[in-house]
Amino acid sequence: MLTQLNFSAPSAELKDLNNLWFQLSNKTCNLKCKHCYLSCAPGGKPGFLSLEKVKKAIEESKNFNVEEIYLNGGEPLMHPDINNIIRLTLKITNVTILTNGLLINDKKARFLRQIENDHDYELIFRVSLDHYTEVKNDEIRGKGSFKKTISGISNLIRYGFNPIISVVNIWDEDKESLKAGFFELLSGLKIEPEEINLKIIPCIKLGEYSKSYEGYNDNELVTQEELEKIDLSRFDCTSSRVIGDNGIYVCPILVNDPRGKVGSTLSDSAKRFFLEPNACYTCMKHGIGMFNNDWN
Repeated sequence: MLTQLNFSAPSAELKDLNNLWFQLSNKTCNLKCKHCYLSCAPGGKPGFLSLEKVKKAIEESKNFNVEEIYLNGGEPLMHPDINNIIRLTLKITNVTILTNGLLINDKKARFLRQIENDHDYELIFRVSLDHYTEVKNDEIRGKGSFKKTISGISNLIRYGFNPIISVVNIWDEDKESLKAGFFELLSGLKIEPEEINLKIIPCIKLGEYSKSYEGYNDNELVTQEELEKIDLSRFDCTSSRVIGDNGIYVCPILVNDPRGKVGSTLSDSAKRFFLEPNACYTCMKHGIGMFNNDWN
């Protein structure tokens, strides 16, 4: 049996910093989802990335070929300086906000439309919804969350945004069946869905998921032999870095894992990363980038 004791992790190298992530709200969220790999939840001590750290990272990012910025959480729209952060990042490149949509009422959507209109780059929303039926979604994300998220999506559509629906396939359903269900849902919201409007990802067996279901076993590790069978360039860690509260991390999954920390600033962070954490196995097994938008 392969175990951590006799395991030598292969590595991945940052080829070009095209995708820059900001972990704005750490674990602060307005939902507690059964599959949340960071165990985000309401209540407790709020933790937000400071505006000064955001500004510093944005300035430093000008030395790299950043093509897209992502604002992540927890729930990033809970950040007290979120409006300023959106404006600052939109001066650099296109910006994707990963949100559950609960805070996007009509007034907020109208305001976000005005922010985008004031800039040359595009503001994109990736809204989390884990099933196209209310019952299954709310079993994972909490009672009433489906209707609130649909309301947020509808408000975005009303003001001309074309949201991406982010789905964790916790029910392990056939992807074509999931796609058909979500496309029908989006069509009912007066949007003509395309492939880009749906991002389906597998479960990450950390945090709340490991408590509610199961964690990784000892054999779920990235090996050099298996790594050679896939296109490593599809891994987010070869084109992305995350600005966390206490340093630079290789991907959003590992933002609280010391093994995922690669430096204290973008300039001094390591390009090489050893794929030691079990979570890296999920990317390898499915042969996909888990987080960046699938523009291709």
